[in-house]
Order: sequence, then C-alpha cells, then structure tokens
Amino acid sequence: MRRLLLLSVLLVACKPPPPPAPEGLDDSARYMIREFYTADPMFQAGLDGFMEWFDAEGFELVGAQATADTTDSFTVGDLIASDVAHLPLVEDPERDVANAKGIVSLSEMDCSFEETEDLLVRPDQYAVFDAWTDYERTWVTDRARYQDATRSGAFAPVDEDLDVFAEGWAPGDLESTILLTDNRVDPKPVIIDLPWYEQSLHFRHGAFLVNGEEVRVFAILTYVPASVWGEGGQNGLRQTYAVEINIERGPTTTLRLFALWAEPVSDIADPDDPFVLNYAVNTAQQNAQQLSDICSGALEIDPES
Repeated sequence: MRRLLLLSVLLVACKPPPPPAPEGLDDSARYMIREFYTADPMFQAGLDGFMEWFDAEGFELVGAQATADTTDSFTVGDLIASDVAHLPLVEDPERDVANAKGIVSLSEMDCSFEETEDLLVRPDQYAVFDAWTDYERTWVTDRARYQDATRSGAFAPVDEDLDVFAEGWAPGDLESTILLTDNRVDPKPVIIDLPWYEQSLHFRHGAFLVNGEEVRVFAILTYVPASVWGEGGQNGLRQTYAVEINIERGPTTTLRLFALWAEPVSDIADPDDPFVLNYAVNTAQQNAQQLSDICSGALEIDPES
C-alpha cells in the first residue's frame, strides 16, 4: 500500500503544470490559432491570456466601431509561419503569413450560450448573416452529439493534443467536444468579388475556469485552405484565418471575442489599409449585433433549412 501511495504521489508530482498564459492581445490571439487543438490545460491558458487582456484594457472595445482615428486600437500583431504550420493549407509560393493583417472585435450579445452556439452551428449561415449570398455546410463529425453536450454538460475532456488532420483520425467520445465542418461559401461582393470557395470551421466547447468561475466557452477556428481568385485572376483572397471565442456571461449574455487575419488582393486597397481593417472590424460588430437582434426577437429569420 505504501508503495502504491508513493507511486501516486510521484505521478502527480511528474505531471506538468498548466503552461503560463500568453500576455496581451497579440500573443493570446496567435496562441489560440496555434494551440486550438491542444489538451485542455493548454487551451485554458489561451483563454486566460485573452481574459487578462480583456480585463485590463480590452473591455473598452466592447461594442465599439472602428473609425479613421481608432484603427490602431483594433489591430492585432502579425502571425508567424509556425502559428499556422499545423493547418492543411494548399501550397502557394506567394503566401507569406505576415501579409495577412489582423483585427479584433469584441461584443456582448443579448444571447444565451445555447442560442449563440445554435445559430453559429446552423448550415444556412446566409440566413444568419448578411455577408453571404449562399452558404453550404457539411459536418465532418457528429453535429447532434456536439450540441447534445451543450444541454447535458457532458463535454469529454481533451487529455492530449488532437491530430485532427491525420489520415484516419477518429474523434470517438470527443465528438461531444469538437465539431469539424467543411463549408462552401458564396460571399457578397464588397471590396472584391469572389466566386464560391471552400473554408473550414472547427468548433470546440467545454466548461473552463474564467476569472475563477467555471463557465461554458465555445471557440471557432476558421481558415481558407487555398487562395481564391476572381474573374481574370487579378483580385482575390490569398489567405484568411480567424479565431472566435464565445464566453457565457449570464443566462442571456455571451461575450464574443473575434480575431481575424486576412490578405485580400485588390487593385483598390492593400490588406493593411485602414479602410480594409475598419471594414473588417465593423462587419464583425454588425454580425454580433445581428445575433443579438435574432436572440432578442428584434429580427426574425427563417427556421433552419
């Protein structure tokens, strides 16, 4: 018995402690892209970093629109190659991740955690957001099992890093925790006019300690595997990556932290042009407001098709 007790103590002592949280917005946003598929303690550290930044200064951006005078307040530092090295991107010799410029948007939505997740998991995202002319979603893993966990609270723990891109990888019980989707989208033309293109959205949820309180959180990682070009091949979207974190703040409130890096190619403006950055910030704010309006009943949308 004493030997078993000693062995248990040694195992606990050898278990690595949770990593330190990243510091500030730039490191926290990059961290969540890079560590999205890691074990729960690593994932939790990213949430801690985001919330430490939010409590110190990010709260000032909640609900704010970007203007010509405030662009810098919403910008996020560049990604580096190792931040996206795990993503299955189609090789492009012209792709330099540093050319994808980043922004952040923060909103407190009048939506419960369940309402927010239900709306964002829907396949017909064109019915939820005005940004899409059309939208098709395929579930790679089990949608029902994932959403059932939200109601039951039975989120399977992620004890080791997930190799979701490995051939033959099977989620098993983790279908209650992670949802992988493939999406074919037709965006409304704004700065550039793009044809249908493919993008991947991966959802992850669970109960985590945020400011010392256990709350439900769901995050979405988005990436476009291949560059997209409009007619003539002059204008397009070379790359885009996004991470969205939705945190339960009460029975009818969800905090949304959204970071996006994109490299649109246009003869009108460069990716770091304030007009382009502000448009991305304000579109994200409008999307959050649209979710709020749907949840509050101020805006009616069709039932899921």
